[in-house]
Amino acid sequence: MAQVLVAGGGICGTAAALMLARDGHDVVVIDRDPAPLPASAEAAWEWERRSVAQFRFAHLMLARGHQVLTAELPDVPARLLAEGGLHLNLLDLMIDGIEGAERRPDDDRFDAVTGRRSTVEWVLASTLAETGDVTVRRGAAIEGLLAGREVLPGVPHVGGVRLADGEELRADLVIDATGRRSSSPDWIAAMGGRAPWEESEDSGFTYVGRFFRSSDGSVPELRAPVLSPIGSISVLCIPSDNGTWSITLYAAASDAPMRRLRDPAVFERVVRACPAHAHWLDGEPIGEVASMSGVLDRTRHFVVDGAPVVTGMLTIADANACTNPSLGRGMSLGLTQAALMRAAVRSHLASPADLALAFDADTTATIGPWRDATRAADRARAAEMSALADGRAPDPDPGTAIAGTIQAAMTRDEQALRWVAEIQGCLSVPLAVFSRPGAIEHLRELQARFEPLVLPGPDRDQLLELVS
Repeated sequence: MAQVLVAGGGICGTAAALMLARDGHDVVVIDRDPAPLPASAEAAWEWERRSVAQFRFAHLMLARGHQVLTAELPDVPARLLAEGGLHLNLLDLMIDGIEGAERRPDDDRFDAVTGRRSTVEWVLASTLAETGDVTVRRGAAIEGLLAGREVLPGVPHVGGVRLADGEELRADLVIDATGRRSSSPDWIAAMGGRAPWEESEDSGFTYVGRFFRSSDGSVPELRAPVLSPIGSISVLCIPSDNGTWSITLYAAASDAPMRRLRDPAVFERVVRACPAHAHWLDGEPIGEVASMSGVLDRTRHFVVDGAPVVTGMLTIADANACTNPSLGRGMSLGLTQAALMRAAVRSHLASPADLALAFDADTTATIGPWRDATRAADRARAAEMSALADGRAPDPDPGTAIAGTIQAAMTRDEQALRWVAEIQGCLSVPLAVFSRPGAIEHLRELQARFEPLVLPGPDRDQLLELVS
C-alpha cells in the first residue's frame, strides 16, 4: 500500500481520500482553510471555507454523481439522506402526468440525493474523520512539489509537497484536488516540467444567487425546468436539503445593467416578474445575495504528445476540468473522475508512467464528451444572451432549438421526459442519446408537434425597467 497525499479537502478531494483510504492506503489531506470541521451539518452552513468561492452558491447532486457515490462510497448517500438530504428523481416527479407512460425496472438510475454544498461537504468530511489511516491537515498551504527519482527521462516525478512554512511531506502519490484555482501548472514548471496543454475560455456569464428556507421543511414545486432561459437572463432554481433551496439568476458578463441584480431588492423584483418561478421567493432568506463571474470552461491535459508532463501526481475534478456551474455537472463529473483515479491506482500504482497514461486516457474518454457538450451549450446560450441584450435577433442554433422542443414535450411525451432525465442527470451526452436507433425520427415528430418552450417572464425592455 502507498502513502498518498491529497491536496484539497473539498467535496471531490475528500471523496478521493475516502476511496484511497478504504483501499488500504495511508492518506494525508492538506486543506488551506484553517476552520475545523463543524459539529453538525446545519452548523456547516456557517463553515469558513474561504478557498471555496462557490461554497454558498447553488449545488446539485445529479444522478451520475449519486451513482458514483453509491458504487464507491455507499454509506455517504445514505448518511446524506439521514442528515436531511433531498431525494430527487426527475422521472418520478413528472411521469404520472403523461398518459400511457409506464415506469421501468431501471428507473432508479435517475435517483439522486442532493443538498447544499455545505451539507454534502460536511457529510463527506465527517465520514473521513471517522476513517482510520487518514490525517487531515487544515490551515496548511502547499507552496510547491518535492522531486522524486525520475521514472521517465526528462519527466519530473513528484515525491511529495512542500508547505508554505517549509515543512516537507513525502508521498508515493499526490492527488491535486485544489479546485479551479489549482497551481499545478506552476508547480510542475518549477520542477522543470513541460506545461500541460490547456483549453480555456470564459463561459461569458455572471451569476447572482441566494438561498432560502421554508418554515415546514418543504421545498417549492417545480413549475418550470430547473434551468429556465428567459430572454437575456436564465433562472436556476434548485431544491436542497432540510427545506432549503437556491435561486440563481445569470446573464451575459458583458450585460452591464444586469450587474444590478446583486442588489437584493432588484434580485427579488426580477424573480417576482417570472410567473413560473416567483413562488420560490416564498421562504426566509438564509444568506446574502452572492455573485460570481469570470467562470471558466477549462480543461488541462497532463499527457502531451503521448507522454506525461509529470509522474507521481494526478489532477482531478475542477483542478483538471471545470465547466459552467449552471448546468450542475461539476460535482458529479468530479466524483466520476475521483472514481476513475481510484480504478487507475488499483491497476497501475506500481508503474507511475502507466498510471499517468491510463488515467489520462480514461479521463479523456469519460469526461471529454461532457466538457465538449457543455462548452457548446455555453457558447450558444452566451451568444443568444448577448444578441438579445443588444436588441438583435439571435442566430439560429440547432442545439438550442432541440432542447426547447424536448422541454416543451417532456410533460406529454414519455420518451422526451426520459431524454431530459438522462441528459440533465449527466448519464448520457446529447450526441449519444440522439444517435440511438429511432431517436432522430422521434425527435422530428416532436418538432412537428411542439414549438420550443418559451417561459413567461419579462422582455428586454421590462427587464431593464426592473433593474433600473
